[in-house]
Amino acid sequence: MKLKSSLQRAAIAFFIAAPLTLTACSNDPAPAPQVVITPEIFSVTVNPQATPTPVPPTPEPTPTVNALAAKVNDQPITLDQFNAEMARYLSAATPVDANGAADQRTAQLKDTVLDALVEQALIEQEAARNGIVISDQQINDELAVARDRAGGDAQYQAWLAANQLTEQDARELTRRELLTNAMRDRVLTQLPRTADYVHAYHIVVATEVEAQRLMQQLQNGAKFTALAQTQSLDDSTRANGGDLGWITRGTGSLLWSEVEDATFALQPGETSAIVPSPVGFHIIKVTERETRALTDVDTAYLQEQTLTKWIADLKASAKIERFV
Repeated sequence: MKLKSSLQRAAIAFFIAAPLTLTACSNDPAPAPQVVITPEIFSVTVNPQATPTPVPPTPEPTPTVNALAAKVNDQPITLDQFNAEMARYLSAATPVDANGAADQRTAQLKDTVLDALVEQALIEQEAARNGIVISDQQINDELAVARDRAGGDAQYQAWLAANQLTEQDARELTRRELLTNAMRDRVLTQLPRTADYVHAYHIVVATEVEAQRLMQQLQNGAKFTALAQTQSLDDSTRANGGDLGWITRGTGSLLWSEVEDATFALQPGETSAIVPSPVGFHIIKVTERETRALTDVDTAYLQEQTLTKWIADLKASAKIERFV
């Protein structure tokens, strides 16, 4: 069963749950002869006839504060947290062959998991600075939706077990995701909703000599789209006469800044000079230009770039110590 809920997205995205603990039981040791301590003379005698007194097991040592995977602005990320997240992710990953692939995968995941833990700590710290708090009622409402989507409580409990999550883990995961979403929304409120778009066409050829020859043909009245269909090296636009569609700045529509700059310097009806790029020599024509609403694709791209930069800035200004 695939649980389509915010809880599942959080688990897959490494949002960190509380560590799971396992306890093991061992048999008590065989009774030993009674040891009698005489404080007056600081001596020890052994009485083999005395009734044996069970010796309590040696308690497990308490983990020290130094058992850390990382520290983020002095906030600890424990080895227990790190190991639990590694184990949880590996248990859900696709099985691999036994020829060292598992060890290799573990090594590759190590940095990924630790980065996710560090980023989560930074997000929580930033949320605290902005006074963002998630209430118990918000968590309860989100978990109620998760149970409904799972098909009921029994299916939901089965999903938790399959993902090595306890109820408390689920609450913590949900709290962190809601907190992350709140911070995401806060960051993205700065994004514009409209942008300057142009409808552009281009021809790209391998050499400047070819580009000059095509430029001469255009000046002599050749049709731009016809030359693009027969001469352009760009397979993705050649069949449509070099049509790049409606594009705006900073969305990855044009891979090279020099081409983007030349395109947005044009007004409708204008053709550029020859523009060199890493893949060849371009001639660009703009047919239309207007301010319009960002497309869904461009919005998603800008959101991703904005959030990536925000996290990078948080990391750059933070004190991060890694111990694993």
